[in-house]
Amino acid sequence: MKPYIYGPKFMWNLDCSVGKGGANSISADVSFLQWYYTLAASFHLTTPENQAIYRKVKITGGCTGNDSDPLVAAIIAQQRSLNHPIIDGKASVVTGTGKLSDKAFFLIRLEARFAVMYPDLWPRLDRIQGCPGSVLEVARGTVPTLAEITQG
Repeated sequence: MKPYIYGPKFMWNLDCSVGKGGANSISADVSFLQWYYTLAASFHLTTPENQAIYRKVKITGGCTGNDSDPLVAAIIAQQRSLNHPIIDGKASVVTGTGKLSDKAFFLIRLEARFAVMYPDLWPRLDRIQGCPGSVLEVARGTVPTLAEITQG
C-alpha cells in the first residue's frame, strides 16, 4: 500500500492486484481490503445481501484468488452493486488518471465508501478500529515525524 492523490483527494493505492486472479502477494494490500469488508458488513448503507457476503470475509492477509475465496465474492458483490464497468472480482493497482472509461477504478470507489463510513478519520487508517498490523505500519509510515521534517 502507498499514498495516492486522486484529483484533490488523498487515497490509498495497492502495490499489487488483489482478488480473483490477482497477484495477492502483499499482505498489507490483501489485509486492507479484507478489513474494509469486515467494517462494511455492519455499515448501515450496505445492503443486507452484501452484508451477508461481507460477513464471511476474515482478515488473514491472504487470498487464494479463486471464486471460493470470501474476499473474491465480496469484491464481485460490491462491483455489481456499484454497477462497475468491469465485474472481475479484482481490485487493481490504480494507474494513470485513476479512471476506467468514465468511472473511477474500483479501488477508488471502494475507498470513497470507506471515507463515507469514517468521515472524521479518513484517510488516517491507523485511527480506525481494528486496523490490521500490516496496514497500520504503512499508514503510520506516511505521517511525518518531527525528526524527519527538521533534518536537512
